[in-house]
Amino acid sequence: MTPEQRDQFKQAVFRFEPLPADWPTDFAVITAYDPDGLPATPEANLAGDAALEADLRAAGYRLLRVTGGSADGLHQEPGWAVPIGLPGAVEFGRRYRQVAVFAVRAGRLALVDCADGSIEDLGRDFGTV
Repeated sequence: MTPEQRDQFKQAVFRFEPLPADWPTDFAVITAYDPDGLPATPEANLAGDAALEADLRAAGYRLLRVTGGSADGLHQEPGWAVPIGLPGAVEFGRRYRQVAVFAVRAGRLALVDCADGSIEDLGRDFGTV
């Protein structure tokens, strides 16, 4: 991940319906949009999202829609909140050629580099700016 990408990811905000009361405090947010960190066509993004959803459901995961993006809303990437371990989240991220995934551990937000699996705590709770 480039330093510019890291800075953009660190500023991400998330839009979602309230999490169910029984939703775990540890989960990941994974998207299939814009593989390799490059803009893709709307059709390619929708196809990737549908494939990711199908793969996660086939693996038996519970999913919730979460959209991450810039605070001004100009860039948005729909993705999936999924209760999955970090190795699995990185594996799905790599399969869908993502630069990074987000991990939420005990409600705290972290950025995970899909290239090397390194984790950076973002110093905030999930859902806060």
